[in-house]
Amino acid sequence: MSGNEEKSPGDVGSLPAEVGLVIEYSNGVRVYQLDPFLRDMRWPEVRTDSASFKALPQHARLYEQSRAFLDAAIVLCEQAAEAGANLEWPRASVCYYCLHLATELFLKACILRVGGKPAKSHEIADLLKRYAELFPGQENQFPTPWSLSACDLDDAVGCKVLKGVDRVPDQLYRYGMDKDGTGSSGTQFFTPGYFFNYARHLAVKWHEVWSNAAGSVDG
Repeated sequence: MSGNEEKSPGDVGSLPAEVGLVIEYSNGVRVYQLDPFLRDMRWPEVRTDSASFKALPQHARLYEQSRAFLDAAIVLCEQAAEAGANLEWPRASVCYYCLHLATELFLKACILRVGGKPAKSHEIADLLKRYAELFPGQENQFPTPWSLSACDLDDAVGCKVLKGVDRVPDQLYRYGMDKDGTGSSGTQFFTPGYFFNYARHLAVKWHEVWSNAAGSVDG
């Protein structure tokens, strides 16, 4: 083994300030690599990892993810509102994206929680139908702007109502355009105060539904 070969650093103790990586060679030489983002770091003692999360059952992981995205939507909504007259659509779109993803994950989590099998789809309307079958009762219901899919609208009207990216909310809020770069043919609206109240309502309702589901299954 030559003197400049890298080996496992082993237990190198606490790293010096602003050092992000230590490389220890077989000849005992250590090379310290600085990381500028460690400088003047806020919340230096706060951290987490995914070990305990990975150990959760699938339905629990999806539920925790749904709550995280819902919380993110609420926080982003508050920040968007603070922009006042300078509020622009991209901020609103991100709020809707987080809310849409949170709703999808929550429905899938609930379906799995009671032994069901959710569709491998991002379509809220389809997941909601399965959810309603497994969670009957008004106490489990909640409003969502995606209760009708593009296909549901087509069937109701008798012709193709939405086209392009407007048929796929997941892509509409994430990219704002389809794969060819064509944007929405409509105009979307965002009122932070209304969005905030709705998202906070979901936070309470979802907690109630999940708690009740856990009690019925575990009991």
